[in-house]
Amino acid sequence: MLMPLRRSDRAAGERGCYNETMGKRFSTSDLSRITDDKALAIAAFGESVAAYRYIVLSEKARDAKLRDSFEAMAREERKQRERIQELLQKLAPTAGYYLSQEDKLAVCVGPRLVDARDDARFDEAMKLVIASEKRSVSFYGRFAAFAQDPQVKALFTELAGAGIAQVQRLRLLLNEAGRQIAEPCPVSQLKMS
Repeated sequence: MLMPLRRSDRAAGERGCYNETMGKRFSTSDLSRITDDKALAIAAFGESVAAYRYIVLSEKARDAKLRDSFEAMAREERKQRERIQELLQKLAPTAGYYLSQEDKLAVCVGPRLVDARDDARFDEAMKLVIASEKRSVSFYGRFAAFAQDPQVKALFTELAGAGIAQVQRLRLLLNEAGRQIAEPCPVSQLKMS
């Protein structure tokens, strides 16, 4: 049984809620209050972190197929980030954003830099990557319902679907490489509206 989420000792806006059983912090942002441009800035951050993590994993992977796949995933994440930034530039060309820890929690799990220097750390890094992909899927899918601009709605709906496919691809790659990564929330539980 999962323990209920509790507010942390610091302001919820900075640290979010913490689930003791899963050992994770979760964003408590009210997505209905986030503007399209701010959501795009959050999304761009998430895609940047994902691209960076895939580069690190490609450099540390011993298996050639994993290495090549991670490099391809990093390129895909950079392309997605570029699409998000182009739309952000179109909608809010002069805007600048400060992303709080709460904003970052909406799309990322764990530190930006993953440690994958040995097999055990590689497996832990993969857990963070998969968890972040699932968290991004959740953010995209949930925010699409609140998006005011049809282009933002369409892009986020597309990115949510791409994120689910990415998680499934990661699982397949790891399985083919003989690795099993335990996940607390299977992607089959993620629902698209």
